[in-house]
Order: sequence, then C-alpha cells, then structure tokens
Amino acid sequence: MATDPYQSFDQQLRSCTRCAALLADKAVDPTTGAERVVPRPIVLGIEPRPIMLIGQAPGIREYESGRPFQGQAGQEIRAIFAQLGLHEFDRQVWSTAVVRCYPGRKQVRDRRGRLRVGDEMPTTAMIQNCQPFFQGQFELVRPRIVVTLGSLPLKAYLRLRGRPASEGTLEQFIGRSESWQGRQVIFFPHTSGSSRWLNDPAHRQLFAEAQQQLGGALLAAGLVAQ
Repeated sequence: MATDPYQSFDQQLRSCTRCAALLADKAVDPTTGAERVVPRPIVLGIEPRPIMLIGQAPGIREYESGRPFQGQAGQEIRAIFAQLGLHEFDRQVWSTAVVRCYPGRKQVRDRRGRLRVGDEMPTTAMIQNCQPFFQGQFELVRPRIVVTLGSLPLKAYLRLRGRPASEGTLEQFIGRSESWQGRQVIFFPHTSGSSRWLNDPAHRQLFAEAQQQLGGALLAAGLVAQ
C-alpha cells in the first residue's frame, strides 16, 4: 500500500528531535524556574489550505498549548484577516514557522539597563534542521497566498528560491508582493508588538500597503466577499 504523503510528513515532523542537543540548555521561562525546553514541534495536521502563514518560531504560548499562533502575534494577525473579511482563520490558513520547536526564552537588559525577558532567536543550526520540512510543506499545502511575518521568514523564502538572504530587508519587500509558482507572496512585519520596526511612520505606511495587497489577494482568490 502506498504511503500517504500527508500522514508521512506529519509523522516525521511530530517525531523530529534533531534540535534536542541545541535546546538542552534553553530555558522555558527563566523567571519561573529552571525548566528546560523539550524538543516538541508545534504543528497542526498538514492538509491543503488556500493560505499559508509563515512565522519565525513558536513562542511560549504555542509551547504551552501545542498550537501555532496563540500569542500576541497570532491575535494581531487573526484580527487583520478578520478586518479584511476572512473570519474562518483556522479553516482557511495553515500556520507554520521557519523553526517548529520553541527556542526558549532568555533575560536581557534593555537600553535603560532594565532586565527583561525575551524569546531566543532560532540558531542557524535550528533553521537548517527544519529546512526539509519548510521546503516540503509547500508541495502538500498548495497555498494560493503566502504571507511571511518578519525578517526571518522573508530570508527563508529567499533562500528557498535560491536568492541571497542578504536581499531580505523589510524595507525592500513590505508593500510589494511577488508571484511564485502560481502563488502570491505578501510580506508583513512581525505582528507581536515587540518589534520597533513599526515605530517609523514610513514603515507603518508600507505595512498598510501590504494589508491592502493581502485584501486584494483574498478577494481575487474568492476567499472574501467584495
């Protein structure tokens, strides 16, 4: 009997422990105890969806719930889709990330010297470990619209297309879209609220243009009413 490609992909992803050694010293939350991150890919069952949303990595809310886009970034992007007329987010959007395992949190000092907690950035090794899954998902989900959130997903998209990741500045891409193998790719900044990129009025204008592009793409694909 032929192996179901969806089931095979899902099983391989859910059982992946390639980053176990990389995560062994990462704290789940350094303010609450010494618990270390367990390699646990955060993913919903893979299936065809008209929209693919690509984030950076799961946060602590995703790690605790086992579901993608449950934190502030998820709330913000869901609100944007709803404002554009798409109200069945979980049925229409397949949410993914460049890295599927929670990379942990760390304490850092801000510009005023105050100690704060922030998410760890995925390492190059983690990104490379997830690359086969990142690449393979497009063939199975078959999205008509792809939305990237932030610079890391943008760079991952460029690498997938064989283009230099150094091209991937938000200023160069947000406010424009690209066609790729019949898909429309639209670039957003990260929506978690922790990024300072949107502090610039010119950047906020670019983001407004990107949201208009997404609205037009949803309308053209027949996913929202006019």
